[in-house]
Amino acid sequence: MTNGVVIVGAGHAGVQAAASLREEGYDGPVVLIGDERELPYHKPPLSKTFIKDPEAKPQPLRGEAFYTGNTIDYRPGMRIDSIDARAGRLNLAGGGTLGFDRLVLATGSRPRLLKLDGAGLAGVVSLRSLADARLIRELSAQSEDVVILGGGFIGLEIAATLRAAGRNVTVVEAVDRLLGRAVAPIIAAHVRQRLEAIGVRILTGTTVARLEGDSGRVSAAITSSGEHL
Repeated sequence: MTNGVVIVGAGHAGVQAAASLREEGYDGPVVLIGDERELPYHKPPLSKTFIKDPEAKPQPLRGEAFYTGNTIDYRPGMRIDSIDARAGRLNLAGGGTLGFDRLVLATGSRPRLLKLDGAGLAGVVSLRSLADARLIRELSAQSEDVVILGGGFIGLEIAATLRAAGRNVTVVEAVDRLLGRAVAPIIAAHVRQRLEAIGVRILTGTTVARLEGDSGRVSAAITSSGEHL
């Protein structure tokens, strides 16, 4: 019996890989592994709808019928400890193994961890998953002031969302403009103007030197210039 294709990562790429295998006529086993409990869902709404709306529901990439109808074995809430490529085997985090003939790694990326004093304090969060978005919503409901490190698309979307919810928002970006890797300077300047018009404070050419806390929870960010946020 063949082990077929195992796809690790149930985001856009992983789900499309599974779909393409079936569309191209592959009829062997297809196993899709995800580390979240939900059906694979669209991530862009996380920085917008989910942060502001406690009633928001995930928007599935494909309905449940897609997986059952195409005999795709979706396994949610599963993590991989290691890969034994020679043996064609995945070692599972909860114990046990899973064999494969072909392996697709579609795990995507994760936010870069802060290497700062205070980075481990409660209230310091990143955004990648539905659980992260729910945590940000919960924390922001208890806070008046929010500091966002990074002036890319996701950081700015969160900034606009939280500002619309009445929070005092400061964006700290290390380079001299927003969206430095994504858009032309004229577009970045327009985005900055729009954000500042709604009350978002933006600090470019600035880094955070350390985070300070009170009773184990973050209470301030100290910038490279010594400003206390």
